[in-house]
Amino acid sequence: MYLDFFGFKERPFSITPDVQYLYMSKQHEQALDTILYGIKNRLGFSMLSGEVGTGKTLLTRALMGRLDDNVETSLLVNPLLSVPELLRAINKDFGINIRYNSPQKQIDALNEFLIGIAKDGKNAVVVIDEAQNLSMEALETIRMLTNLETDTTKLLQILLVGQPELLKKLRSHELRQLEQRITARYHLRALSQLEMIRYINHRVFVAGGGGKVFIDPKSYKLIYKETKGFPRLINVVCDKALMAAFVQESHVINRNEVRAAIMDWRGREDQSSPWDYFKRLIFSS
Repeated sequence: MYLDFFGFKERPFSITPDVQYLYMSKQHEQALDTILYGIKNRLGFSMLSGEVGTGKTLLTRALMGRLDDNVETSLLVNPLLSVPELLRAINKDFGINIRYNSPQKQIDALNEFLIGIAKDGKNAVVVIDEAQNLSMEALETIRMLTNLETDTTKLLQILLVGQPELLKKLRSHELRQLEQRITARYHLRALSQLEMIRYINHRVFVAGGGGKVFIDPKSYKLIYKETKGFPRLINVVCDKALMAAFVQESHVINRNEVRAAIMDWRGREDQSSPWDYFKRLIFSS
């Protein structure tokens, strides 16, 4: 609704992962460098962790975009699978078609594929998003996949992407061997207030709203106080604040718009509309 008013080509604060909107803070650069180092040097296991809403999935998409043509990839976004289903999903994404459902047959087919591309000087990466949802049995199977190797190099690189619950799982006694094999790891934190300001301005600029949207400095403080610097929450609040400003036909996002957005996001105990609350703030000022 507000796109034309602000001159946006698309919504700047959509929560759908879109690599063009990725704000590369120092920690994001460090995370990419760390994981890419593990993949390029064939270290076997890498891990990217972080709380809900820190941008792990978006960073993973950016990572895959930085891999060169010599890297074959398999991406799993739904790891709630049995071991046979997991192996079939990995092979299918690599383009390996095999009729047999037995895990050993699937592993044999994967090994044959990896040996073949290794002869051509290629690498292979399996990226598993939401890896905290993997069962203990599935995690153990994934550990065994890194045993696919030649005398000199690992044939398969695996990147686990998950929430802090993944870290807790890996610290269990049963998975100690897997935890010890993770040689490249990075934990994403929430953004600082300065990073959040740059993040918001970056997304507004990419969406085409540069010079058409103005945010009161006090509004930044309120947004940060409520979202704690988590990108997904920042997106939700900013999107609603833009809608509040559009309702008032204002190009300036002030504290009243942000308050209205927060009320809408968190919900109110009574049944009145957050926009009614917003109007009361305006007319009482």
